[in-house]
Amino acid sequence: GTAGGRSGGRPPAVPDGPVFPKAMEVLPVDDATPLSSDELRGFAVIAEACAEAFLNEPSAQIVDDVARVAQALGDGRFDGVVADEALRQRYSERFFVPTSPLYVPLSECSVRGAAGEGGRVRYAPASGAQADHVLKCYRAVGFDYRALAGFGPAVGSLHPDSLAAELAFMAFLARAASEAAGDDPAASGRAAELLCQFAREHANAWLPKAARLLAAGDDDLYARAAALAADAVGSIAG
Repeated sequence: GTAGGRSGGRPPAVPDGPVFPKAMEVLPVDDATPLSSDELRGFAVIAEACAEAFLNEPSAQIVDDVARVAQALGDGRFDGVVADEALRQRYSERFFVPTSPLYVPLSECSVRGAAGEGGRVRYAPASGAQADHVLKCYRAVGFDYRALAGFGPAVGSLHPDSLAAELAFMAFLARAASEAAGDDPAASGRAAELLCQFAREHANAWLPKAARLLAAGDDDLYARAAALAADAVGSIAG
C-alpha cells in the first residue's frame, strides 16, 4: 500500500463519514492541478503517522510507522531513532513540562503568535481567532477532534488547533476525497478543495515555524516528525 500502510492498527478515531454540504463555502484553487486519489491517500498516510507520533508515548511501533512512511518517500530522517526510555522522557519534556527548555506548545495560536524575548521564546495563549475558525471547519464536516485516540494526557490537552488535531483533520478530508472520487466526484472535489484551503490558511501558516522551534531545541523524533508533516502540508497548500 501507499507508504507501507499502517500496521499499527490505530487510526485516529473519527466519525464514520464526513458531511460535505453543497452550499459549503470553499474557495477554488486557482491554476492548481487537482490532487489524484493516490496523492490524497499518500498525504493521509503521512498525516496520520505524524499525528500518531504526537498523540502517543513513543514505542517501537510508533517510530516504525513514521519511519516507513518517510522511507517510502526516499527519506531516511528517522533511521536510527530508537524508542527507549530517553525518548519517552523527551516526549514528556517536549509537551508536558512547560518549564523545560525543550517545551513547545504545539497549537496554531501559540506558535503563530510566538516571539523571541530575552533569548527565549514566548508563546502566545492557546486560544484565539485561529482556533475558533479551525473548530468551525471541523464542525462543518462532522469531524470531532475530541474523539482522537492516544496517550491520555496528550488527548486530554488537545485544542482544536493542536498539531495532531489539524493533521488528523486533513487526513480525514484526504481520505474522504480519495474514497469519493469514483462514486461522487463533486463531493470528492469539495473535500479536496477544503483540504487545500485549510492547509493554506491554517496548517501551512505555522507548521514550518513549529518544526523550526522544535529543531532549535534538538534534532529529535519530534522535530523530524513536525518537519515531515510541514513538507507534506506544503506540497498540498500550493
